[in-house]
Amino acid sequence: MSTTAIWVSDLSTSRHTFHNYHFCRGNSNKRKSRLGLVVRGSGTYIYLNQKLKVAEGDVIFIPENIYCYSEWHGAPDIEVVYLSCFMHYESFKYAPQIIEADADTKNAILQIAALLGGGQMEILEAYSRFYKLLQTIIVKMKQSDFAFDKTLQTAIEYITNHWNTAFSVSDLAKACCVSESTVYHLFQKELGQTPVSFLNSIRINVAIEQLENTSQSISAISESVGFRSENHFRKVFAELTGTTPLKYRKTR
Repeated sequence: MSTTAIWVSDLSTSRHTFHNYHFCRGNSNKRKSRLGLVVRGSGTYIYLNQKLKVAEGDVIFIPENIYCYSEWHGAPDIEVVYLSCFMHYESFKYAPQIIEADADTKNAILQIAALLGGGQMEILEAYSRFYKLLQTIIVKMKQSDFAFDKTLQTAIEYITNHWNTAFSVSDLAKACCVSESTVYHLFQKELGQTPVSFLNSIRINVAIEQLENTSQSISAISESVGFRSENHFRKVFAELTGTTPLKYRKTR
């Protein structure tokens, strides 16, 4: 283990709750490192050319500056609690990973999250406990030098930034400066799906948000998220969520 000093800033917490299915598009900008606890549900973090599958009860670490998106499934509920911060260090080479954690570690994450919602003294206590938590978990974390395919990363960022605009796989390939066949090969090899399937996952997730938070018709939602055919929208929605848009709305 390195003896390089590590300190943190901007410690914050967030609790993500979803129903049945959720696709998180991630963020291509500089973001905080995250220490998370999967309270309910299961998911897959996809970053660079790797996949990290997590299940209920897992404690996960996602380092900053790595573009990472995730897909979640619940039976029916999904709940993930994160502690997020900027970590300052000279050498800290860790990939996203599951950390071996006992009940005390998991409870500490929830307690720190609760303290961060309080006043100044509670926040100071949260920082103190977070440093103690880092002492516990860092010795269990595995350092790694991992490579990634920059073309795939560029393609993922292009799709997540342009999901609500009309573009073709040809446009995507041009943005990545490669051929269409190369783009298809990369997605199939590294993610096990086509670029269009990846795009549809994003659009269905946005549709889920609209089903939960608006009274728009199924037809209007289908069109707003980029499906030219309502029947195609219903088919893709069922493939990803296991139910129809109408049935999903009735369960909320």
